[in-house]
Amino acid sequence: MKIAVDLHSHSGYSGGVGKIRLENIAETMKLKGIDIFGTGDCLHPAWNAKLKEELTETANGIYRLSGFPKAGFVLQNEMVLTAALSPASKTRKSVHMVFLYPNFHSTEIVSRLLDKYGVKNTIGRPFVKLESPAAVSRFLKNVMDAAPGTLAFPAHAMTPDGIYGSHNPVTYLEEFFGDYAKEIRLIETGLSADPEMLDRIPECRSLNFISNSDCHSAALNRIGREFTLLNVDTPDYSGIRKALTETGISATFEFNPREGKFFATGHRKGKEGHSHESFRLETGKIPDRCPVCGKALTIGVADRVSQLSASQKKQFTSKILHRDFHHLIPLVEVISAGLGQKSVSGKKVLSLYRICVEKCGNEVSLWQMKLPELAQRLQKLPDSVLASILSVHEGKFTFDPPGYDGEYGKLKILRD
Repeated sequence: MKIAVDLHSHSGYSGGVGKIRLENIAETMKLKGIDIFGTGDCLHPAWNAKLKEELTETANGIYRLSGFPKAGFVLQNEMVLTAALSPASKTRKSVHMVFLYPNFHSTEIVSRLLDKYGVKNTIGRPFVKLESPAAVSRFLKNVMDAAPGTLAFPAHAMTPDGIYGSHNPVTYLEEFFGDYAKEIRLIETGLSADPEMLDRIPECRSLNFISNSDCHSAALNRIGREFTLLNVDTPDYSGIRKALTETGISATFEFNPREGKFFATGHRKGKEGHSHESFRLETGKIPDRCPVCGKALTIGVADRVSQLSASQKKQFTSKILHRDFHHLIPLVEVISAGLGQKSVSGKKVLSLYRICVEKCGNEVSLWQMKLPELAQRLQKLPDSVLASILSVHEGKFTFDPPGYDGEYGKLKILRD
């Protein structure tokens, strides 16, 4: 059976995130059509206790909230692993990773393991300080041995704090993960990259790709802004894990990379010491320093992909996997653009959003419909809104200027 999953999020215990209630998440999941959602921050003691209090296990590793029988949750958190890449290096590299757990017993075991590593588990994303790639490998193997069934994969692989990002100038996975690199079968594309970009990197071609929202709220333009369709043998944790690590990924639905906050190289105005003028580079040779402030630029995902494509010289024998992926924009953003509004939470936008959901079942179903059927179901929408939805469905949109240095790209819908 096919299910839509969004398996990377954050709770109110992550920095810069307001209070988030499970009821709000479940309500948004219903509208969006997300079947299974990652809880975020499940190792944080307070959030873990809240999850235990409010969720009930209804299938192996799948938890549900009273009153929302179709909204399933998987226990998930993000960790930041830090290590020096060589004994001579004084600079530590940080790589973000997503962890999925089969049950609460596993979260308790891993929390105790973090205690042994001296980790202060007081924020949503625990920071695990390790000495070397060999120590990173040992830590990950210890987690898997202590809590069998746990799945870990690199988060938003190309953004600055991803494994291949500009803050981590490694060429191969093994440079950070050591021997554990051989165990990695899955990576997250992130908001500033898509499968086509990652497949330009030889090492990635035999890996499975997952797309998740990495959201920090329950808003309609956050949950499910990226998601993955899975073909699962069984609708439980084991079935999801098997689908992700073997051949069960049916399709990913992605941001257009140009929308992502780190697509292009540059420096945005408003940063300390760089207040009066932005600098953005889409093509051409990257300068050694920002021409405005003289500091090092934030290297964009597009440039990092090109660098890795040219620098990876090893021969990888595995065949390139087939990728089915689609670019999309959260529906409330499309409706807002069609109305010529900036807000995605105004009464008119939300009213039209609910009409779309009533006519199509949910947002996931809407984006998978054939164009003629979609046009027929939504024919009573305002012409400008319908035209925007159909244009996005056909991929007729871009972001100009693109995202860079922490700023999202600006949407432009290309209507006939």
